[in-house]
Order: sequence, then C-alpha cells, then structure tokens
Amino acid sequence: MTSEQPRRLVIIDGKSVFYRGYYAMPNLSTQDGTPTGGVYGFAIMALEVIKRLKPDYVCVAWDKSKTNIRSRRAIYPQYKANRKPPPPDFYEQVPILHNLLDSLGWPLYEADDYEADDLMGAFAKQAGQQGVESYLITSDLDVLQLVNEHTHIYTLKKGLSNIELFNMAHFEEKYGVGPHQWADVKALKGDASDNIPGVAGVGEKTALQLISQYQTLDSVYQHLDELKPAVRTKLEAGKDMAYMSQKLVTLMVDAPLQINLDDARLHDGVRPEFMAMLRKLEFTQLLRQFEAEVRRQEKSANKPAAKAKAVPPSADQAQLGFETKELPTANAVAFDAGAFAPGQVRVVAMNPEASELWLSANDQTMMSVSLLDVAPDANWITALANGPIVGHDLKTVLRALLALDIPLPPTVAHDTRIGAFLINSLIRSKELPDIVQCPIDMANGPEVVAAIWQAYEDQKSSLGDMPELQKLAQTIEFPSIPLLAAIEHRGITLDSDYLATMSEEFTAKIHAVEQEMYAHAGQEFNIASPAQLATILFEKLGLPTQGIKKGKTGYSTGASELDKLRGLHPIIDLITIYRELTKLKNTYIDALPKLVDLNNKLHTTYTLDVAATGRLSSHDPNLQNIPVRTEMGRAIRTAFVPAPGNVFVNADYSQFELRLAAVMAGDQKLIDDFNSDIDIHLATAADVYGVPLEQVTKDMRRNAKTINFGVLYGMSPHGLSIATGMTRDQAKDFIDAYFTLRAPIKVYMDSIVQQGLQQGYVSTLFGRRRPTPDLKSSNFMVREGAKRAAINMPIQGTEADLMKMAMLSLEEKLVKTGLGEQILQVHDSILVECPAQNAVAVSELLKETMENIYELPVKLAVDVAVGENWGDV
Repeated sequence: MTSEQPRRLVIIDGKSVFYRGYYAMPNLSTQDGTPTGGVYGFAIMALEVIKRLKPDYVCVAWDKSKTNIRSRRAIYPQYKANRKPPPPDFYEQVPILHNLLDSLGWPLYEADDYEADDLMGAFAKQAGQQGVESYLITSDLDVLQLVNEHTHIYTLKKGLSNIELFNMAHFEEKYGVGPHQWADVKALKGDASDNIPGVAGVGEKTALQLISQYQTLDSVYQHLDELKPAVRTKLEAGKDMAYMSQKLVTLMVDAPLQINLDDARLHDGVRPEFMAMLRKLEFTQLLRQFEAEVRRQEKSANKPAAKAKAVPPSADQAQLGFETKELPTANAVAFDAGAFAPGQVRVVAMNPEASELWLSANDQTMMSVSLLDVAPDANWITALANGPIVGHDLKTVLRALLALDIPLPPTVAHDTRIGAFLINSLIRSKELPDIVQCPIDMANGPEVVAAIWQAYEDQKSSLGDMPELQKLAQTIEFPSIPLLAAIEHRGITLDSDYLATMSEEFTAKIHAVEQEMYAHAGQEFNIASPAQLATILFEKLGLPTQGIKKGKTGYSTGASELDKLRGLHPIIDLITIYRELTKLKNTYIDALPKLVDLNNKLHTTYTLDVAATGRLSSHDPNLQNIPVRTEMGRAIRTAFVPAPGNVFVNADYSQFELRLAAVMAGDQKLIDDFNSDIDIHLATAADVYGVPLEQVTKDMRRNAKTINFGVLYGMSPHGLSIATGMTRDQAKDFIDAYFTLRAPIKVYMDSIVQQGLQQGYVSTLFGRRRPTPDLKSSNFMVREGAKRAAINMPIQGTEADLMKMAMLSLEEKLVKTGLGEQILQVHDSILVECPAQNAVAVSELLKETMENIYELPVKLAVDVAVGENWGDV
C-alpha cells in the first residue's frame, strides 16, 4: 500500500447490524430448527462492506448485556425505557454470531457503562492518532457526531440494502451544520427511539435552524430574546431536558479500552475456520462464493488444479464434525460408443453454454461431443438412447436435446438435483457444488461428471434407507422429468395481436380510472406511490385511520388495509380497479408477447424442486398465476390459442384437496357425502347451521365453502370474519361448530403436528417428506407458520403426487393413440391440445384416467371443458 493511501479500519456496530439482519430474515434456520437469520444478515452485510472498502483492520463493538447503558440511566432513568425486548430466538443467535466472529478472526469489544457507539468513537479517535482512517457501520445516527476527515460513517437506513455514506461534505450538505454540532441538534429535537426527551415541541427542522444560526446549545440559550415567542417559550420550559439530553447523546470517546490493531488485522485469504462455520450454519450460497475464492487463490499460487478440492481440514472442522471431501476427477477421453452397453446407466451433463454434451459410462472417464453441429446418424446419439441416464438438472439437458430433434433416452434413472430435494425438501441450494460440498468449475466436464457420480452414489444410499421415498422417486419424480421437458418444448401459442389490442384498451381504461380518482382527490398525484396515496386518503379526504397499519413512512395503503375502508369512499374501489388493470397490463398483456419464439409460442419452465409439497411451479413466464376468477384475467387467457383446426381440452379435479383431506383424516361422513355426489358446501352448511338442505341460503353456503377450504390452511376466526363479514365471535362459533361436525379432521390436524414434532417430518400418502424443524422454534410466528405448513403438506403433497401420476399415465396413452398433446399443467388441471375431431375422445380419456389414477375410499371427480382458446375452458 502506498503512502498516499492511508490504512483503513472498519468498526462494526455488532448488535445494530445483527438486529437489522434478524428482522430482514426472520424465518431463516438450519435443518434442525436453529434460528440463523440475524447471523446470516450480519454476515452478508459485514462481508459486503469488507469487499467494498478493502480495509486493513476490522473489529466489532458490542453493547455489553445489562451494563452498557448503566451510566446513562444514572443521568436519566427512562433512557431507552421504551425499547421492547426482542423475541427469544434473537438472543439464541448471539452466541452463534460470536462464534462466527471468532472464525473470521475479528475481535469483539464490549465494556461496562459504555455503549457500542461510545467504543466506536473511542477506537476511531485512537486510530486517527495513528494515521488510520475509520469507517463505522451502524444504524445509530448518534455516531454522526464522529464524522471528520479521518472518520466516515455507513448508516443502515432500512433493512440491509439501503445504505448511506456520511463524510464531512455529505453531512454538511444534508443537514447544514457540522458533525461536531450534531449532539446539540439532538439535544433540542430528542430521539424517540432512545427515549431521549429533547425540548418538547421542537423538531429536527427547528433544531437545525437554531444550531445553524447560533452554532451551539449554549449560544441558543444566550439568545432566547431574539427568538419568536412560541419557540422561546418551548426552549425556556425545556432547558433542563435539553442539557440532560445533550449529556445522553454525546458519545464518550474516552472509553478505557484500547484497540489492538494487530489483533484486528484482516486475514489474507479465507480461513478454514470460517468455511467450517458456513457449513455448520448451512449458509450454502456464501459457502459457494468463498469456495470459489479458494480456487482462485490456489490457481494464482500455481497449484495443480487436476482435482476439485475442498478447503484443507482444520482442528475446528474436525471438532464440528465436518468431513472434508476430496472429489476424484474423471479423465477426459475420446468418445467411444462401445463404452456404453445397452441398459447400462450412464451420466449425462451439459456445459453452461449448451454447446457441449458430456457422457460418462463410469466414474473414471468422461467423453465430450459437440452440440453445435449434430449429424442425425451420430453414434453418440445411439449410445445416449441405449440406456437409462443419470444427471443433475436433467430437464434442462433434455429440453436442449429436444430443440435439436435428438431422441431422448428411454429412462431417467436418477437426477441428483431432484434427489437432493426429495431427501430434504427444505434444502436451500440444490446446485451441484453445494450437494457434494466441493467447489466445482461447472464448465469443466471431468469435474462435473465426477461430482454427479459421487452425488448419485450418496443419494442412492440415502434413498435406500427410505423405501417409500425411493419408490416415489423412481415411479413418479424421475419419470416426470422427460415429460415436463416435452411439455415445455411443445409450448402454447399466443395471439400477440389480440394482446396488442387489449393493451390499447387497458391503457384507455387506466387513464379513465386515473382521471376519476384525480376528480375525487381534487388534484393529480402518483397513484403508485404509497406515500402520496396515503396523503390523499388520510389527509386530503380525511378517511379514518383507526385500525390502519402504520409504518415509519406513514399509514399503509396495502390491499388488506384498503379493505377496511371499503364502502367509505368511491376512491377505494377505484384504487383496486387501477391496481388490477396496471398489474395485468404490465405483468401479462405487455410482457408475454416479448417472450414468444419465432412460431409465436410461449415456453414456460416447470420446477419440481421449489414447493416443499412437491407441487409443480412455473416461471419464465409463470403461466400458473394468470388470474381466472376475474373477467379481466379470463380475457388474458383468451389470447392462448391452439393451432388452426385444433381445440383445447381442459380437465380439472373438483374439490381435490378437500376430498383428500377426508381420506387422510378418515372422515367417513365427509367421504360418504362426496361419494353420494352431494353438494358438499351445501351439506356442510346444513349440518353446521342445523337446518334442512332446502333452507340453506347462499350466504350460509358461501360461509361453509370458505371454512371447508380455509380450515386446511389454519384459518382463524379473524380470517374467517374478514372473508365472510361475520363478527369475530360469530366466526369463532362457526369454526367450533365446524370442528364438532368434522371432529376427525381436527384430530387429524393435531396428530400431524405431533407427528412432525416426534419424527421431525411429515409425509404424503406416497412417502414424500417435508422436514418440520420450525415446529420447535421459540419464535411464536415461525412456530405457527410451521404448524400450518405441516398440516397442509400431506394433503397438498398427496395431491401433487396424484397429479403427476395422472400426467404420466395420460402421456403414455396420448403418445400411443396420437389423439393430442399435454401442453400445460396449472394447479389441479391439465390442458391438452388436440384436433377438433378428437375432442370427445380426449375428454373421455382425461376424465377416465384422472378419476381412476389411484384407488381411494373417496371418489375423485374431474370436470372437462372444450374450447377454442384457454379462456373458454
């Protein structure tokens, strides 16, 4: 480092940054339920700062528990008295954070009677005396008084993403005073977050004006006679509080601790102890970043790179129980078709640019073929089609092969990405390096192939200990991979001209709604701005704020809050209409035409490893979320059309989840009602309200329908009252009556939670598992969310399993008969495109296959519709 670039010290306000991380990532935990959100947030922020600032030294200042504010409490007993204690799992993470700091080699300082910002000021002062620049990281604005030519402040304004840098110039430009005057400003305006009183009635604007004009607090009080009477009166009445507040906010930079720069020196490279901590905490994304850094360090040191190698083991790693893997690398050899015997499992992978396919007959060798110029009779194509394949994220590979008109292999024997997800559906990363816990260059064929063989063997062993899950993988999950690749490849045609016309219509509608809202408001404003909208609603129009959530930026204008104002002013309904129009236009009407291929087809991507229930999800574009319950949403679906001469046939399971709930809970009464083809919501209403079927009103049936479905998601009396308009007491009585009627479902729900607590997971009818570590969380909200997820998973997961079974059976029959093709799967429905003359046969095939996919005590029902566009079905 040259003499022109001074050394840098970064001082982190530990609890402040940790606090931000905790609330930014409240539900993060390890597989065993250990909460880690605060630690993860701290790590992300701290490491990003290190990356940006490239300091020479790093240390952490900490608020010592119970004694750090003792000296200020002696001045003012109510100091920080309004602070609510964080939840228990906040404190659970503190020792974990300290361990992380130890692994980084960053010293932590704390002292009786001194807060973290006092220590930061002391260390910055000491560093400046040694010619070292200081950068302070905190969310506490008290430290702004420390800004000088050697000390700079990074303040966290919101969460972990909004950061503001204060140096001398920026501070003076923003506040119009100097940093050395900041304590006097706060002495006047106070600080509600720390319960510092200041002068009653004096806000920041007035405080800044006074200090800017008179320079100091003393001078302000020496010139009271020059001030307006109203301000003078406030200052006179609040003089004692002002001077007391000045003492409270002035940082004590004389703290008796001395920073040891040698201890705080930033370590070169990545410490093995830190890597071990990342593994222990399951911070897989961070781990991958630092493993990549290790590789760069190794290469820069001219070390041999023939093997994918993890960090060398350390004593800490051994104590933590981590196994450091050394992954053998396959040898790259020329392609040999004879190496692939018929029926033999072979590994298939593809480089990130999709220009090269890698094939491997064993874990010792890897062969490469080009995908840029494929001859139809290439011998590798025959070899590929001769046997079952193993790979990682094989659907991507298969879709690339389909695009080249290459026949797919007959069977997917194993996919290591899906295998990892099945073994632990809460796993954060399914990327290959994370699964094998080794850094891998994904553009290096031998490394990738060797890693896949390793993961394949490991997962085969794990699945072998779970026979039901192994069967589900082999009969449902892995066979679904080529099916979904085929559905994605087929795509669905989009009428872009139709959407272009719709876009113009929506633009006109949006403009009309805007003008109507402006008329009600008496002025133009930015409807998309929550702050401006809140000003219009609650200040200009004077709508009531009682019961409306309020944040730091003002009253909320979210949909749930606007529902509380429904009927009080016509502008509320207009906001809802405006939001729906703009969302549909921006998300679908204008966006979808940009995503079509040369044949005007959209190709979504389905994922098998996102929803822990096993449900398929769709992205790029998401075709499962196009609204269907509103007229405008259905109008967008009208833009999806079949080829000329074809039609769409849609088959939709009726009340799928509720039927499965009846089976899994053993509710014979509910099963009998379904099997008798009774209107289940009508029957539920009659039973709950105690009236004959013919006396059930529409409102009664609607309430019964709401709770029939809502109960599976843990609907509370509050939720039911909002959904139905009942009072809270009425909703509670209704739920109590419902669970008396559906006692088996209540027993089932309670038993599932107990099962999750006792065995650590819940499962579907076919053995799919979801781990349930959060059932033991000390955080009430996390624990309640885990209960709802545990109760819902066996039902929704069984539904997902049955849906895939139906899709697989249908694909076999449709391919065999040539009647049509599956092109979409959305929630409980399957969409098939077929020639118009085949519509009746396809309808019968869909209904018969889906209703009889598995023998259950309850009858499955499927509704079928035929149309000339998706909106019609």
